[in-house]
Amino acid sequence: MDALIEAFGINGKLLLAQSVNFGLLVAGLTFFLYKPVLKILKERQELIEKGVRDAEQASSNALEAEKQRKEVLAAAEREAEDRVQKSVEVGKEERAKIVERAQAQSEALLKDAELQAAELSRKALKESEKGIARAAILAAEKILSAK
Repeated sequence: MDALIEAFGINGKLLLAQSVNFGLLVAGLTFFLYKPVLKILKERQELIEKGVRDAEQASSNALEAEKQRKEVLAAAEREAEDRVQKSVEVGKEERAKIVERAQAQSEALLKDAELQAAELSRKALKESEKGIARAAILAAEKILSAK
């Protein structure tokens, strides 16, 4: 084996020194460069994953907020429709009451007018009876005074 090493011109001590130097270099680079770079990459990956999770959560929250907004709007719309319907019903009831009161007033006015007309008719009849009685008395007086 020594002959093989001599044939290629390999110096054992130099090879050992270079192997030690290479090992020290690998150990130094691993300790001072490779591990910190891996740590930075791992932190960056965790940060990106956190950002993705946060974005998904924000998207989920936005969808939930939109759903709640639609539910609130639908509830408000239903409530508004109910209020309008109740207002229409109250309006119809008030209208019916007003119509009933107006009819009652018109009937009362009509009855009052009929009573007044009957009273005027009775008064006119009484006055005409008095006038006829006077005329009859005057005619009777004229006839008696003529005889």
